[in-house]
Amino acid sequence: MMAVVSGAKEEFSGLTLFKGLDAKTRGRLAGGVTCLTVPRGYVLFREGDRCTGLHVVIHGQIKLVLRAGKGHDKVFDVIGADTSFGESALLLDLPHQVTAEAIIESQLVLLSRTTLLREITANGEFAMRVIRGLAQQSRRRTHDLKSYVLFSGTQRVISHLLHEIPDENGASGEVEVTLSTRKGIIASKLNLTQEHFSRILHDLTSAA
Repeated sequence: MMAVVSGAKEEFSGLTLFKGLDAKTRGRLAGGVTCLTVPRGYVLFREGDRCTGLHVVIHGQIKLVLRAGKGHDKVFDVIGADTSFGESALLLDLPHQVTAEAIIESQLVLLSRTTLLREITANGEFAMRVIRGLAQQSRRRTHDLKSYVLFSGTQRVISHLLHEIPDENGASGEVEVTLSTRKGIIASKLNLTQEHFSRILHDLTSAA
């Protein structure tokens, strides 16, 4: 099944990267925006593809996968709503290092590389938004790398579950955590086998 391309562009203005921009800036950006609705399993780009623009998820989930060959793929990251991906390849003008695939049906906006670079050059406020997004990604992925190196499997799972708790629950009281995506995807992202991940969940539940 192919992606559905929509002419409607009003969806992008509510995303954090674009929210609060003045009408002229939104108008310039809208000229380079394509709205996409993609089915589960749809590949937005593959490792080695040339970067054509910046993707931002409106709703849904996208997994970024490192292709190791012989079926040993590694989930590098899971991208959810109001989050962008593809910045490094775009800004460095290099091929993508990962493959981006929809976990579930997802809606995204694709901002063309030409439009994005032109706005970054002309608009310091917008450039800072892109830089902050990159800094947040770098910080989160440094945390992930730290957990792979220093944390046990159980500690990695606990850390992931803590990050899954909605902010409104605060720091006290009993909460129920619903996994945001399939176990196999989370296990791969945590550098665990699915069997090991399931066993840790079972042990944590039993100890509660």
